Amino acid sequence: MQSIDQHTILQAIVNDIHSLTPSAILPADDSRVASGSHLVAVHVDSHLGLASRLRGVAEPTPLLSAANAPAEERTLPPLAELAASLPGYAAQDTPTLAPSLALAAVNALLPVPDAAADLKGQDLLLEYGAGKDAVVIGHFPFVNKIAKEFRSFHVLEKEPRPGDLHADEAATVLPGAGVVAVTGTTLLNGTLAGILALCPDAFVLLMGPSAPFAPSLFQAGVNAIAGNAIADPDAVLAGVAAGLPYRRLDGVASLTWLATDVG
Repeated sequence: MQSIDQHTILQAIVNDIHSLTPSAILPADDSRVASGSHLVAVHVDSHLGLASRLRGVAEPTPLLSAANAPAEERTLPPLAELAASLPGYAAQDTPTLAPSLALAAVNALLPVPDAAADLKGQDLLLEYGAGKDAVVIGHFPFVNKIAKEFRSFHVLEKEPRPGDLHADEAATVLPGAGVVAVTGTTLLNGTLAGILALCPDAFVLLMGPSAPFAPSLFQAGVNAIAGNAIADPDAVLAGVAAGLPYRRLDGVASLTWLATDVG
């Protein structure tokens, strides 16, 4: 598979919206945003998308308008316009809330695939990786619980915790991995393309609240996407605004979509 750059990956995801999303909702003018310490959520009509909030990001940002509105509910640009801005943030030197808002808009617009299974990402990781050399990029809450199920197990993190490897060591451990789980935050911090280039033969799972159900990701080298479906937008908006982490949100269902299930 030919290597692909980060901007191309992001632009292909935006293009997926126009091929998969009914045009009737693309011009929608009214959106709400919830911004917490862990996540952001963008909501329009019955559509809600999540994305992780990059560390070190402080408000305000130019994308948030209606300054007199409460922080958890502000008017945004039209949803399609916001989503289309994602590739422009592919190489930001200073983190802002803008790429998280744009990716949340992408996740609000992309439909949940009919073939997505009611399965958590860590369960798929165990199914495909047990007994193999595994690498997880991002310190997910489940890593300590499942580490012993693999022949070798490494966690790569930009801000490593005890037992983790620094993200700079990716080139050392990724090429030999049989299965790699990657946080969707790599779409925000500009690192997904480089990660995929280092593990062309591994089973790659993109997972977490930021992971979009974008079929173009399969062409980029991802084998499965573990994302979410929103059953109760109001509960999710309230939870995000309250600063809850993803695993404590009400009204969210974890779903997994395999490349082999694409029609």
